[in-house]
Amino acid sequence: MSEPRPYLDPYLKAAEEMGPGFDALLWQSPKAQKTRFRVISQMSRLTGRVIADIGCGNADLLLDLHRRGRTPVRYIGVDGVPEMLATARAQAREAGIGPVELIEGDFVGDPGLTRRLVEEHGAEVLIFCGSLNTLGQEAAQAVLERAWSAVSRRPGGTLIYNFLSLRHDRDRTPAKPPAVRFDPVAMVHWSLDRTPLTTFRHDYLGGHDATVCMRVRRKR
Repeated sequence: MSEPRPYLDPYLKAAEEMGPGFDALLWQSPKAQKTRFRVISQMSRLTGRVIADIGCGNADLLLDLHRRGRTPVRYIGVDGVPEMLATARAQAREAGIGPVELIEGDFVGDPGLTRRLVEEHGAEVLIFCGSLNTLGQEAAQAVLERAWSAVSRRPGGTLIYNFLSLRHDRDRTPAKPPAVRFDPVAMVHWSLDRTPLTTFRHDYLGGHDATVCMRVRRKR
């Protein structure tokens, strides 16, 4: 019997019940998803870089970047749901996007995953888009710590992550399980403790969501 993974099991269950597709991603709406993608691409240059989309789902971020002419030089998608990766592969092939590397992996249960993405696969930018939503804040920070430790050793290394914010309109946008909200002030402090080159945005979904971009400080 496999060990329970409460952070991943909701996605495995959704993929089994609904099949791979947008609903299985447990996103609020396609419009909100595209807004998050746009913010990510505004906060860091992705064109011409090697990016790792950790918790990539159907690789919708890649397709969105491609449609807007911001395709990375190489895309690495990582997900723990095999059905999602199959859909991601089919979508990339249909759109004529390449090279694309898709890896089945559990970024919570496999502590060395982000290090390998940087050291063995050449990732310059690590992105967590929606993939921290079923973790508690401390667990998410542990994941991000490993990711930053890996990418901060690379010149120009960048870590981008978003999360559901506690500073939202609770009457309009309550967090529905399995989603978890984080304190944005605590997350920004966490990021600034690691690099002064931290950018924060909280203005794009009415306080429902936040995105942080951390960049490596260049040596003088």
